[in-house]
Amino acid sequence: MDRPESPLRRLLNRISSENGTAGTPPTPFVARPATRGAPPPTPPAHPPAHPPRQPGGGSDHGIRFSVRPARPPDEDAPAPVPPVPYSPPPAVDWRVAGRFPAAHRALGAIEALQSAGAAEWSCHAEPGGWAVWLLSVIGPAVGAELLTLHGAEALPVLPHGALAGGPGQLADILSWPRLDVVDLVSRLPLAPPGSTARRTLHVLTAPQLLPSVVRQALAFGVEVSTLAVRVRSLEGTDPTERETTLVSLEGSDAVPHALTVALSALPRTAVCRPVVSCERLLLDVRLHPPVSDALLYSPVPEGELWLVGDREEWPPLRLEPLGSPAPVPAQLVGIPPEPLASTRELPEGAREPSVEVRVVADAGADTAVDAVLLHDDELPLLRRYLPGRPLGESGFLLPGPGCHLLLEPAGLARDLPFGTPLRRIGPGSLFLESGHTLAPPLPPSARARLFALDGTSAVVCWHGGRHRFPLTPMVPVWTLWTPPDPVEVSSGLSKAGRELLDALETLAGTTTAPHPTDPTTLHDPGEALERATRLRALGDHEGAAEAYRSAGDLMEAARLYEAAALDATEEQ
Repeated sequence: MDRPESPLRRLLNRISSENGTAGTPPTPFVARPATRGAPPPTPPAHPPAHPPRQPGGGSDHGIRFSVRPARPPDEDAPAPVPPVPYSPPPAVDWRVAGRFPAAHRALGAIEALQSAGAAEWSCHAEPGGWAVWLLSVIGPAVGAELLTLHGAEALPVLPHGALAGGPGQLADILSWPRLDVVDLVSRLPLAPPGSTARRTLHVLTAPQLLPSVVRQALAFGVEVSTLAVRVRSLEGTDPTERETTLVSLEGSDAVPHALTVALSALPRTAVCRPVVSCERLLLDVRLHPPVSDALLYSPVPEGELWLVGDREEWPPLRLEPLGSPAPVPAQLVGIPPEPLASTRELPEGAREPSVEVRVVADAGADTAVDAVLLHDDELPLLRRYLPGRPLGESGFLLPGPGCHLLLEPAGLARDLPFGTPLRRIGPGSLFLESGHTLAPPLPPSARARLFALDGTSAVVCWHGGRHRFPLTPMVPVWTLWTPPDPVEVSSGLSKAGRELLDALETLAGTTTAPHPTDPTTLHDPGEALERATRLRALGDHEGAAEAYRSAGDLMEAARLYEAAALDATEEQ
């Protein structure tokens, strides 16, 4: 059954048919209810005899309304609304950011994020330091907890791009230099080579050291081959190129660990291993990333090798092979001719021109404590800690500019809970930070010449500086808490005391003759302790023992005599 047509629709259709013109589209009309109180509209010329009838038989009087065009013809069209500018969303929806003080912590967090299923990450270097920022798409709650567990300051990223609780914006971090896995690994600190067996190693060294590297490898029975390569910086900061030789070592089972350690100790030398997940990426054996090799995959182009080693010697390098691996050239294996008798100097280029003596951490270095380096802000701690302790009675300070050397003759400095612990490496009074070693390694004669050890001063080397302290004068450490002036002591006799003394003299004169007495000479023990401390700092344990014996401390003298005997045994 068809729906009946409403009266309003019938009226509009009739008006359109009466006013319409062939070929001209009708003017659109809008029907609105008449305004309350307005006069009735003008009736048509031929009104219908009866109101329209409803299907049920009733009349439809409807609602009063007026009909007019939707817009007068002379009215201007409304101004178009300008389009709203559209800002495309970022390519990646970063949810959390973490600031790491060091690169190795960021590497551990990246591996943890990948294990959690959040493989999308971006790392950026903060200007002016070694801190790095890591961005991740993982949820803020889980991501903040995970980054915090790896030592980061985690900040959720708000929808408008700000960092919750942080001073910066996400856009600021994204504008900083981006770091990939190779950049992060190159920022790791160096450590001694691990004991993991490696069947293949690659060595890049200075041309002057090539013969030495090859001879050492052949002496260990390792197969050696060479490859000519063109070297340039991987980061593109240095446009210069040079050609050199890459030495490849391959053992029957593994390259001997002793050979790896010996070659790694050479200056301007990188002993590298190929990464398991990407054999064209060569990683220095002194770098120990806290992640598996699978995470170290890098898109190394075909026909290239990337080398990551010590940044202080060279940045990450791009090696372009100039041929195929070849056997060792004869000139690298042959014995050089003996120099003429008139030769008194090394040939030009034999010495490494840019070697700098550095203090580096060494897990195998001795951790003995023979002295302590103190800074100005640690002297108040020393003043509160030492009173009443044995070290406060026998310790001496050698003042310096901003730092001071604490010496003592009895080995008590090892119990001091602050300061930088030092050990004496000799010869003489050369001290080095405990747990560290010098790079490159220096024999005693080289140390004596390079540090000008003359027996009148102590030279201290620590991670961050070097300083020479004169051995005289020494300041007793107890001067930090004792008054500077002598204590006033009353003297003399009262009247009663004088009468008592006269009576005693009268009585003694009648019974026995007086005996003359010599004044007792008192020896200052501080002088003997200072002499013992100075001799022990110079490594003269026997002389220090004699000083203790003269001071009356026979037990400490015996201990130092024993140390002197052990030193004599080691020298033999």
